[in-house]
Amino acid sequence: MIKLKDILKEAINIHSVDVTIITDSDANFTDILDGMRATRKVTIINANTSDDLELKNRKRTDGKAVRTATLKFTASQDPKQDLEFLKTTMLRSDKGDPEMRIKGLQTLIFKPETLTKI
Repeated sequence: MIKLKDILKEAINIHSVDVTIITDSDANFTDILDGMRATRKVTIINANTSDDLELKNRKRTDGKAVRTATLKFTASQDPKQDLEFLKTTMLRSDKGDPEMRIKGLQTLIFKPETLTKI
């Protein structure tokens, strides 16, 4: 049973961080964001890729696309450790499959200098 104390504790420990998301250029970015939102501890993710970066993505020939977003998540005592958990969880399958957990997601680069408590 969920206790009010646990809900309040979770609400107090919300952090925000900017992230660079590198994906396959032919992957559906909305599906990738949905997969990221489905990850435990993630509360909100807002894409905020600039028009300049989108233009560069259209000109790329290496099969990758670079996008940016702001991610909000519930943190434990060490939010930086939680960032590593989120990255590992989003990139690796929990079933030991060689496939990525979120199809089309190649890597995540968190910007720790933007980590803030909300």
